[in-house]
Amino acid sequence: MPATVVWSKDLRLVKELTPHEGYIYAMAIDSKGQLYTSGCDGTIKCLTSPLTGDECKELLKCNDEIECLFVDPKDNLYSGDDKGIITMWIDQRIKYKFNVVEQVRSMAIQNNIIYSIRDNDLTVTEIIEGSASGRFMTKASIPGRCPVRLCGGSTEAGVFNNVAILTRDGMGVTMIRNNKKEHYPVMWTKENAHSMIINAIVAQDDFLYTAGYGGVIKQWSELDAKEPKLCDEIVLGSSGICINVVAKMETLTEQNGVFPKLNVEEEPELSATEVESMCMNCQENGVTRLLLTQIPFYKEVVIMSFSCDHCGYENNEIQPGGEIAQKGIEIRTVIATARDMNRRVIKSDFSAIRIEELDFEIPAQSQKGEVTTVEGIIDRVVRGLEQDQPVRRIQHPEAAEQIDTFIVNLQALKDLDRPFTLTISDISGNSFVENPNAPQKDPATTISHFQRTKEQNHLLGIFTHDEVADEPSKVSAECAKLENGVPEEVDSLLKPIREGAWPLEELQGEVLQFQTNCPECAVACDTNMKVTTIPHFKEVVIMATVCDNCGLRTNEVKPGGGIEEQGVKIEVTVRGRIDFARDVLKSESCSLYIRELECEVGAGALGGRFTTIEGLLMAMREQLVESTGMFMDSNDKETKERMDKFFGQLDAAIGGNKELTIVMDDPTGNSYVQSLNDDGTPDTALRIIRYHRSYDQNEELGLNDMKTENYGEEQQQEEVVGAEEAGKVDS
Repeated sequence: MPATVVWSKDLRLVKELTPHEGYIYAMAIDSKGQLYTSGCDGTIKCLTSPLTGDECKELLKCNDEIECLFVDPKDNLYSGDDKGIITMWIDQRIKYKFNVVEQVRSMAIQNNIIYSIRDNDLTVTEIIEGSASGRFMTKASIPGRCPVRLCGGSTEAGVFNNVAILTRDGMGVTMIRNNKKEHYPVMWTKENAHSMIINAIVAQDDFLYTAGYGGVIKQWSELDAKEPKLCDEIVLGSSGICINVVAKMETLTEQNGVFPKLNVEEEPELSATEVESMCMNCQENGVTRLLLTQIPFYKEVVIMSFSCDHCGYENNEIQPGGEIAQKGIEIRTVIATARDMNRRVIKSDFSAIRIEELDFEIPAQSQKGEVTTVEGIIDRVVRGLEQDQPVRRIQHPEAAEQIDTFIVNLQALKDLDRPFTLTISDISGNSFVENPNAPQKDPATTISHFQRTKEQNHLLGIFTHDEVADEPSKVSAECAKLENGVPEEVDSLLKPIREGAWPLEELQGEVLQFQTNCPECAVACDTNMKVTTIPHFKEVVIMATVCDNCGLRTNEVKPGGGIEEQGVKIEVTVRGRIDFARDVLKSESCSLYIRELECEVGAGALGGRFTTIEGLLMAMREQLVESTGMFMDSNDKETKERMDKFFGQLDAAIGGNKELTIVMDDPTGNSYVQSLNDDGTPDTALRIIRYHRSYDQNEELGLNDMKTENYGEEQQQEEVVGAEEAGKVDS
């Protein structure tokens, strides 16, 4: 059966895949490392992780022969068939089709230029700007044979310098200068580059790879010279082997960057940095190893280990390598069973740990971050207290006796004679306690988030621009001077909108755009924001971010008005596909609960979003996979069976084969579910309950201390009282 064979840069065999039942016509790879293939079976397949997994998705199945694939710098996929139709895909969905009339055996696309080729000639076609329906102009026709590849260096605008095709006999290579003004001149032709017909070309940096009949792959360099140089070649087998397609895989290694993903199969490929450092136990030199990696379903981390060959001392710790969370986190867990003692815990350097029953606290930054268990936390405290006890018993016997008593109390916690409460407070927000009942709610754990104070931000190294400015007062004065002296059309500083300059009607009809950093790759990208009104509900603000570098797409919805007087609880009965199309607005403060699955997703888990019931279920599934998948490979059999059963039921519901009841509870009253009855009659599958918030809910929303009426009365009363007291003193 025809196969897709994955090789490393040094031509080492990595993996063999069989995505198609017939011959494979074309392959293309995007910047995320996803491999697209098409074959004579009329299908387009997507291998999401060809190096590490076997997942294969079918994007299209038709009766046409899809003979070529191409991925542009924005990760848009293009496919060409034998009818002359070029199809553009965005997010693995068909965006539009473009008819170039002639059969498309191979193609390359850059900006508005299409380089397409059949068995005879290369045609350079320019799409008329502003037209996506068929208007084009032929700019050049050059003798040659497929395939076609863009290669060589590129200009500042990202346009490749050269275009490579084959000679008409299929055994040579022709290099063309990619210059429209010069009418695409031929730079050189390498006749008989192979002894048999060439079927595949791929360009990487300043190299060109060719392969075909005979089972030979050749590497060429000096592409801009008068004649190319043969650098290397590899023979894969007998002369009867035919290599139909070659695709470059360097994007898989490039995307890993500083933090490569942690994978058991690729563990030997991960390179740890070794640094010689002093052992704090024997004062001799030991070795510290640093590994920057990304834990699946969690985040980037720095793993550090130290070992000393002289005394055998070993130590390890873990530190977060990604960005600091927007809020701090406090996790309170009641430990009552042996299973609770085995809960896995991730704590950062800034985690403060407290055991309420013993009035015992481990201050933040007194221990390094680590991955451990509840029992491991207690054992580490005991080891630390016992470390200097022999000396302390001689010098301070009373203090040593008190510490011995406290150690006994700590050890008694492990016997679980009575439950105790473990509280982890982390201002960086990078701590975690495992939920052994996942995906069901953890009744023993309470998680809350809090805003950091100014001092806590400074402790984490977070400062505002004014705080790090050398002379903030001088800068403010210069800004004020600039504001008064520079015309508005020249000044680029942000200023408040003048009253009446921009009516509310224009704001609602305008899509605002501002620059942010992509949360995945940290590259600058654009965020679009628009104010809109949902019928029968209220005004909302929709924000969408698209990153051209890594392809990330996110959206978020925030209520445009304030907090409602009453909270709202919405119950939706999902009977099948008919209910999947309901529009849903979920605010950041809304929690979700599925009764039949006993699954609860907290308020801050999914954020604010405007979606459908189906989209909400899919987002819940992704969130649960991420939150429970970190330790999935080390879970016990019972936990794995429970998770498999749960996801099976959830997938059945998403497929429309299981009835569910989704409960949305929003104390702010800013969530909404669309009714399927537009005539005003009651929707039997939708139940809306409004309720008065509790004191604790108002406290969490900051409403208890908020004064909404007669703002100035207290200040005026204070001023009057102060004046009267001053008068008494004077008299």
